[in-house]
Amino acid sequence: MILGLVLVTFLALLALRVAFYFTFLADQGLNRDELWHAFGVGLRFDLRVALLVTLPVALLSLLPGVLGLRRGRIARGLAVVWLALAGAALTLTYVADFAHYSYLAERLNSSVLRFFEDRRDSLLMVWESYPVIPLTVLLIAAALLCGWAARRWVRRFTAGSPPRRGWLAGTLVGVACTYLYALGIMGQFGEVPLRWSDAYFANNQQVAALGLNPAVFFYDTLTTGTRKHDPDALARHYEWMADYLGVPENARHPEDGEFDFARQVPGHARAGRPPNVVLIHLESMGANRLGLYGNPMEATPNLDALGHQGYFFPNFMVPSSGTARTVFGLVTGIPDVTWGGSTASRNPQIVNQYTLVNAFKGYQRFYFIGGNAGWANISGLLTNNIRDLELHEAGDYDAPNVDVWGISDRSLFDAAHRRLSELDPDQPFIAFIQTAGNHRPFTIPDDGSEFETKQPPEGEVQKHSFLGNDQYNAVRLLDHNVGRFINELAASEAYGDNTLYILYGDHNDRSESSSHMGYSESLGLDKHHVPLILYGPGVLDGPRVIEHPASLVDILPTALGIVGLPYENRTLGRDLLHTEAPFYALTFGGNRSQNPLIGLLGADYHMSMQYDGDRPRLYDLDNPVLNEPVNEARPALLERRKAMLEGFYQTARYMLRHNQP
Repeated sequence: MILGLVLVTFLALLALRVAFYFTFLADQGLNRDELWHAFGVGLRFDLRVALLVTLPVALLSLLPGVLGLRRGRIARGLAVVWLALAGAALTLTYVADFAHYSYLAERLNSSVLRFFEDRRDSLLMVWESYPVIPLTVLLIAAALLCGWAARRWVRRFTAGSPPRRGWLAGTLVGVACTYLYALGIMGQFGEVPLRWSDAYFANNQQVAALGLNPAVFFYDTLTTGTRKHDPDALARHYEWMADYLGVPENARHPEDGEFDFARQVPGHARAGRPPNVVLIHLESMGANRLGLYGNPMEATPNLDALGHQGYFFPNFMVPSSGTARTVFGLVTGIPDVTWGGSTASRNPQIVNQYTLVNAFKGYQRFYFIGGNAGWANISGLLTNNIRDLELHEAGDYDAPNVDVWGISDRSLFDAAHRRLSELDPDQPFIAFIQTAGNHRPFTIPDDGSEFETKQPPEGEVQKHSFLGNDQYNAVRLLDHNVGRFINELAASEAYGDNTLYILYGDHNDRSESSSHMGYSESLGLDKHHVPLILYGPGVLDGPRVIEHPASLVDILPTALGIVGLPYENRTLGRDLLHTEAPFYALTFGGNRSQNPLIGLLGADYHMSMQYDGDRPRLYDLDNPVLNEPVNEARPALLERRKAMLEGFYQTARYMLRHNQP
């Protein structure tokens, strides 16, 4: 009877695994052999869960007399309650897992706990984005169904006669069953049991997702903490990193264990007053959505025009996927390579950071966000580190909230424009405007805008990276609001003629596959690949397309170089316009709590490996095929790029805790 209970639970988990595949992976063109292997790994995880769920009931069935399942009323009640709660818990886990993967393209893990740190916003987003009431009914129904089935199972078990065996036969059967039970929980023969890392055999996050079980994976990520930098590894690569960043020879003293990365950057005189700087954070705006990259859906005519008229960086990457991580990386110049279920902005031990925003001497400093800046401790990061910052957030605007993320982007741009128009035209400013409309639940607000939605035929937008018409229209609305702010509002005021606009995507959200993105989609970099556009007719010298790789951490050094201010650079960023090539962009991907995949994008090759150096892969960008690395053809280059990648990663980890003001 215990075997039957295990089998039923296992078959239910098998059905959910099949459903996961057809929901998220069936049309992704993944390697069939790798998928079958991942499926087999996943089945072993499912068996582990089925055995663990039924283990308490199996133990109760072995107890004698009134303590056991056959004769004890309390034991029978406990078995029913346990199975009912276990069924409800598994249902909740898989509902959360499907929603989490739909949102972030990652299986459920302990990083989801970060949303409880911003309970109000997180709960509101869930309420506005998902069918909460039907899902609640589903959970209750699952508990009742499992309780009913468990009660029937217990009745059948107690009505049957116990097997009649001698002591020797009984002992042998008990030992054999215990061994098989333990073997099933371990998942495989050998000294090392089945681990989450067994799902990461293919260096492909989608294949790994098929091999994971959300319940097991959540527990594994929950029990693994954040790791600090490896001082020995950093020491091995310090000289190369110091050369790359331009650290003077006389400032290098790695022998004392303190790795100095500071370097002085001279300014240059500009005619007239220094230009203003406005940085526009384009929420979830992936490169694959823009016409600049070949998307034919014409969702971003304003951004496309700005890119054609200004400086366009087609190979710009954000290090990590996530808004809080991008805000941290932009402000500090350090890629957020934290893992362990949180983000750098939420870590009180590293919130005190040096920032190049303070290098804008004589500038007024502003930050505009439509919602609550307490989300993800963004307010702490900003106000703790940026001197004399004027922060505008929820409650400061004369505009209604339209969803969980606060006021509409249109209202946010209006408020920013009003405040910037009030300033002394003889004093420059730097302003950050953090949009949020292109985010679930993809609200199209009724805010008096002339914007009109479009409804292409079903399936049309999905051919070109969009998940659906709601996301397509959210991208169009963000583009519309950006165009209105720059071309109408700012252009009508004095500050608009002397302003450098820096427009960057904070990350890409989940996308449908497309045919126009080349290496970034082929190599799984689409979550990092976002636009970077510098625009300023009165500031820049004309349109340029700058092909070399660029990173989020390069933005502030580049802005300082354009306005001509001297500064001390203690970040991983470099001036994209006044520094000699080569340039590289660090990427930190995969799950944020376990076995992160790190990468280094160059102008010619992309290097990828696990954070600990395992499974290194070198890819030729002229022939970017995920299953065809060029390791054997370019062994010497593989080793050089692997060492460079380790240097970037260890330097980023070191800077997180050693770059205080």
